[in-house]
Amino acid sequence: MSGFFCPGGPIKPTTFDLIVIGTGIPGSVIAAAASAVGKTVLHLDPNPFYGSHFASLPPNDLTSFLNSHSTDHITTATINTTSIDPSLDHDYIAIDLKPQLLYSNIETATYAPEILAKHCPREFTIDLGGPRLLFPADKATDLLMKSGLKLYVECGFLEFKNIGEIFVCDESGQLRNIPHSRIEMFKDRSLSLKEKSMLARFFKFLEQYLEASHGIGGDQEGSHNSESSKISEEDLESPFIDFINRMQLPPKIKLIIHCIAMVDCGQDDLEVCKSKLKTRDGLERLALYHSSRSTNAHGAWTYPEYGHGDLSAAFPRRAAVKGCITALHTPVSAVLMDKDSGQYKGVRLASGQDLFSHHLVLDPTFTVTLAPTSSPPNLLREGLQVLSLKDDKGKVARGICITASSLKPDVSNCVLVCPPRSLCPEQDTSIWIIQICGSLETGVCPKGMFLLYFSALCEDAEQGKRLLQAVKNALLTLPMSGNPERASTVQGEKAEVKPTLIWSTLYIQELTMDQHEYLISTPMPDGNLCYNDLLDATVLLFQKLYPNEEFFPETPENLEDDILINLED
Repeated sequence: MSGFFCPGGPIKPTTFDLIVIGTGIPGSVIAAAASAVGKTVLHLDPNPFYGSHFASLPPNDLTSFLNSHSTDHITTATINTTSIDPSLDHDYIAIDLKPQLLYSNIETATYAPEILAKHCPREFTIDLGGPRLLFPADKATDLLMKSGLKLYVECGFLEFKNIGEIFVCDESGQLRNIPHSRIEMFKDRSLSLKEKSMLARFFKFLEQYLEASHGIGGDQEGSHNSESSKISEEDLESPFIDFINRMQLPPKIKLIIHCIAMVDCGQDDLEVCKSKLKTRDGLERLALYHSSRSTNAHGAWTYPEYGHGDLSAAFPRRAAVKGCITALHTPVSAVLMDKDSGQYKGVRLASGQDLFSHHLVLDPTFTVTLAPTSSPPNLLREGLQVLSLKDDKGKVARGICITASSLKPDVSNCVLVCPPRSLCPEQDTSIWIIQICGSLETGVCPKGMFLLYFSALCEDAEQGKRLLQAVKNALLTLPMSGNPERASTVQGEKAEVKPTLIWSTLYIQELTMDQHEYLISTPMPDGNLCYNDLLDATVLLFQKLYPNEEFFPETPENLEDDILINLED
């Protein structure tokens, strides 16, 4: 039986164990996990599409969503004071949900409208929270298997494409291939024999460390090597950059390690790196990359065929199998709180219907804030005190571009990293870029065109804007007058053709995650390429809601049949 609901009439029943507002990936995962352990769940979203801040949308819909949640367009209606319903007919009061404006400095430009006009807007499916990838050995892929969604993959309802190549933008502006396996390492002509030997020894050390840390046995020589590759607890807690420096590796090799470990700071930014990444975390990132390369012969990453919004849509379908009711295009106007105890009781829809539950999970689009002028019970104020599960106070600068050619000739899908200082002197963080090619195998853009996503962590909007503009200027060119499809050539020792920019949008996104005593807010897309940190936070939220329940217990075979039936519906 389908758990999806068409808006227009009242929702029945009116009482649930859990109400989730927003169909972003964290909220959708929590709804599906709660349904899997027998909780009654109502899943609401004011948008007519799945995904919220994790959605994949056509260009016009994407920019409309950004603008509607932007601090650049604050109106009196969005900052009015909290109203408390004084009704005496109930034992609860209604507190308005406030929009939480999480985007700013949005700049959208169309450089070649004649090219875009040749295509239907629906031919483009653009990720709002990119760049983002899945590793075949990461927690997102594990979750797809654990939750039963592997059937979606096996039946072709959720498909992934491989991304195998990684490039680095060096100080001269050239894009250089990163040799991330032994075979590629020995093919690389930019490395000397000595550098190749040192990198080979590091790869060997990493493999031995993984064997030792996972308790994998072996022959006598292998056991001896595993013993010698063990790292003390003290060293694991030390800064990763100190660990790499102690190995006395040359700059080129350290750069390769920094890239595949997804380190944001530069090799020389000792103080910044020391505070950001421990050796344990750096080695876990290297292990994730190594395991993914071993699992997937075509590369370390995969990308959903129709963008990451497919993941947001998959989990509500999984939840529906266990009876979760999902309703899109259903705005929520207020949260209901008990007059006496201050505890959460339910929500009020924009239609006026009141719905009740034991717990509420909020999309970060919304927040509940009591105005200083209102006089609710003290217990109510205490119940709405904000706690922090994750101290993300910064921002992430994101850019999306449509181009008419590839960053590198004969390269379709790839990852590119611009290390600190590679684009401009004030660049103190890495900029991560993925390129997705339009083809018959991907549904993100028309064949022969390319989507570029780039992002960088930043402390403020001005810094973020400078980073986005720097990468745009370094890698792309504007269409030449009279010939929008013609690309320009960068003069240098080796001439390279820059891709022609057709359309772009740049914006700054806040990094927030709030938790109230009775209300939980799910996290925004973070600044990482993978989902590991987001899913760790999501599991923690689920465990706070249901500390005695297993997160996605093993899927029985009869449930797999139900999932297939739901897919067909």
